[in-house]
Amino acid sequence: MKKTILVLAALLVAIAGNGRSKTYGADAVNLSQKGHANCYIVSAPGLYCFDVTVIGNGQQGIIAGARFHTASAAIAPASAKILLNENDVIGDVRFDGSKIYFTAGQAEGNAQLGVYDAAGKCLWSWHIWRTDAPEDFTFTNCDEISWTVMDRNLGATGATAADGSATYGLYYQWGRKDPFPAEVVARGMYTNAGRSLAYAVEHPRQAFKPVTWRDVYDAYDWNAPHRDSVNHALWGNPDFEYIHPLKELVKTIYDPCPAGYVVAPANAFRDFGCADKMEYGEDGFLFTADGGKKVFFPYSGGIYTGPKLPRVDRKGQKYFAVWNSSTARFVYWDDGGSRTAVLPESREARLWYGDSRACLYPVRCVRQAE
Repeated sequence: MKKTILVLAALLVAIAGNGRSKTYGADAVNLSQKGHANCYIVSAPGLYCFDVTVIGNGQQGIIAGARFHTASAAIAPASAKILLNENDVIGDVRFDGSKIYFTAGQAEGNAQLGVYDAAGKCLWSWHIWRTDAPEDFTFTNCDEISWTVMDRNLGATGATAADGSATYGLYYQWGRKDPFPAEVVARGMYTNAGRSLAYAVEHPRQAFKPVTWRDVYDAYDWNAPHRDSVNHALWGNPDFEYIHPLKELVKTIYDPCPAGYVVAPANAFRDFGCADKMEYGEDGFLFTADGGKKVFFPYSGGIYTGPKLPRVDRKGQKYFAVWNSSTARFVYWDDGGSRTAVLPESREARLWYGDSRACLYPVRCVRQAE
């Protein structure tokens, strides 16, 4: 369908049926009813809606004093727009001033919808993830902490080796909510010295090259001009908490995971690399979780944007990587993001510290503790 701004003053469209009329959208499934989030999972065809007057997961996702782009989770949009629509997974998009309505068909893929003020500035955007219902698996790591994890990367439409690249999911810059299909990232990256958190919110389809600066060690954020202005709190784990109950993590308004999930902290996948739990294959590895369940993790790679390497796209390399919510907080490496990586050639699982936050890696969401 045409990707144009679709605005309706009110959703009072009468639809004839059984000799009577009803308000359009009365039968829509409200995706935000059980919790606001930046991503909503749609697992069956139908008519859906969600609240667009609250950003992210709401006021609870704003950490006081953390220099977020706003102190309020409330917005008042004037229009809505389709920003991404893989395989035309959504259609008939309508906006009534407080909710967006759309239909989903049989096709799977990812979409993104944004809302704008009267002047045309983007106020926020949401990821619609059209896939069969993800399943959870549980494992207990070396610290005797039990983790419940999705069976697929965020944005993936497949969860087994047979699904190939459909298991890769979407790619994210550290601390941002905005998803990027790997094949379009390279075309949309540029350097803008004036960018900020607010600028990123206003440009959800724009991936950024890193700001280049040097202070003791090289560090490359996508928005901070100096190490003193780096924001460690964007994904709610500013102090590199490594071993702690997940309930102590704050899910922020910038967390890209669906309701009930958060970006994994660094200790979630500590058991990766244990010989008795790993089965390495050509396109990924199987990890044996509690109860003997085998879960697939693809060699989805990442997109490196730091200036130390001459290439941008490393997606084709055979390795697994996901961002952690933790930043790297050490004496010298205290400015980058952190990720968990599995290198099949060396049968090695590693925590990498100090990655440029402008790099793009997938996310594997973990269940929040009650």
